[in-house]
Amino acid sequence: MSEPADLSVVLVAPGGGASVRRTMRALRAQTISERLQMVIVVPSVAELGPEMASAHGFAALRAVEVGPIVNRGQAAAVGIQAATSPVVVLVEDHSYPEPGWASALLAAHAGPWIGVGPAVENANPASAVSRVVFWLSYIAMTGRQKAGPRRLLPWHNSAYKRDALFGYGESLGTLLAWEGNLQADLLSHGHQLYFEPAARTHHMNVSRLASAVGLHFQRGRIFAGQRADRGRWPVWRRALYALASPSFPAMQLRHIAPELRRTGVAVHSLIAHAPVFALLLASMAAGEAVGFLAGVGDAIDRFEDYELRRQIHLRRGDRESSELTGV
Repeated sequence: MSEPADLSVVLVAPGGGASVRRTMRALRAQTISERLQMVIVVPSVAELGPEMASAHGFAALRAVEVGPIVNRGQAAAVGIQAATSPVVVLVEDHSYPEPGWASALLAAHAGPWIGVGPAVENANPASAVSRVVFWLSYIAMTGRQKAGPRRLLPWHNSAYKRDALFGYGESLGTLLAWEGNLQADLLSHGHQLYFEPAARTHHMNVSRLASAVGLHFQRGRIFAGQRADRGRWPVWRRALYALASPSFPAMQLRHIAPELRRTGVAVHSLIAHAPVFALLLASMAAGEAVGFLAGVGDAIDRFEDYELRRQIHLRRGDRESSELTGV
């Protein structure tokens, strides 16, 4: 008979049990693993395997079968519906929490925060591509810094009070597909988000150059398309912003430069990474131009490919160390 759990961990496993082996080891090593309910969302329970389906070390484990997973947000929403704890945390199949991660997130949730996010470290820092991808995504959420309120928390890796998520009903999956929209909506309703660096996870980043270019193009298109669509911008304003898109890389660098200095990234290292920076920022700017002119289109679906099939977007060495062997 399962014990009541204080924290439900929702893990989307698009590649079955093999793709979450390393993540599950990290979760079983949590200092409060016996207080965790594991909810694993999988295409088929048969693909999970007895080792990954075992509740050993946890308060409980539930496998939720959803068929082919083509949208992480929708799959995560199904998992959240199966969660029974007052706090629900999302974790990716390419994210590996440190042992004190769950305890720190749960302790922070004793406060008034609707969402609590961890610090993020780079799980595959050996390549220049991975380092730049990480800096562009997580530089504000890494390294030594103070806990406190934030406007943005790490997507697919943060913890929320379950009742707040249940309130979204059928729209939750859509919001989780681009989690920044969920966090923005929570803030707009007077809720608070909190960054807790005592909780730390290590994130496996895209490390193939072609994949990183595609990832940032789709990211740029989504950002711009949603901004223009929400504001119902007229054609002339969309065109104006599209024409201004070549200036966006400089704006991005100005935004992250203080964080790069804070984390001790040396000037000579930035110079060495300049070609990758330039290519990825140019890709994002091109995506923004398309987004302003043509809207989001199918960019979120295309972006999902980089999340759900992370293994094919990794260098060979990263792929082997991540154990993301599912297809």
